[in-house]
Amino acid sequence: MGASSDCVGRCSCEVHLILMSVRSFWRMFFALVLLLLAPLALAQRQAPEPELKAAILVNMLLFVDWPTHEAQASDRLTLCYLDDGPVSIALGQLDGKSIKGKSLHVVRVDAATIGGCHVLYVSPFGAANLPRIVSNLHASGILLVGDTPGYQQRGVMINLEIDGGRVVFDIDLRSVRQADLALSSKVLRLARHVLE
Repeated sequence: MGASSDCVGRCSCEVHLILMSVRSFWRMFFALVLLLLAPLALAQRQAPEPELKAAILVNMLLFVDWPTHEAQASDRLTLCYLDDGPVSIALGQLDGKSIKGKSLHVVRVDAATIGGCHVLYVSPFGAANLPRIVSNLHASGILLVGDTPGYQQRGVMINLEIDGGRVVFDIDLRSVRQADLALSSKVLRLARHVLE
């Protein structure tokens, strides 16, 4: 009886050790999986919408050619905005970025003082100012950009929108040409819609 109880105690102890080893293995396995998947989850995390839109708008400036206008500074690109909405604030964070060898200068203005701007961003809150702004842009050399559904039909030259969870943009090429600006064909090919 002593040998049999000795075996049961030893067997029970061995089973317990095996179970602990299996549990330890699975814990280590899941920890390793989480460690490996964490960078993927971080890489798939998208920038907040205002920052993403601001980055897209600023990067588009690489594909715009401006005429020489006395009111506009030639040593920098001046991006103006009318109010402190989320995209305006995100644009302000890009102040000083180099675009085509020029420093980006982001500044708030009112609708009456847009003459020194190369780019004017109009937020959803600026809709009331849009008719007055659009009527003064002919041959102005000012690129009018926005991010509100319907703005393209109201004279905004480049308008960003969310479509299917992605940021897309539409271009009113007629308005761009009337403002005496030129857009690269690369940007035109990437646009969702181009009004000609």
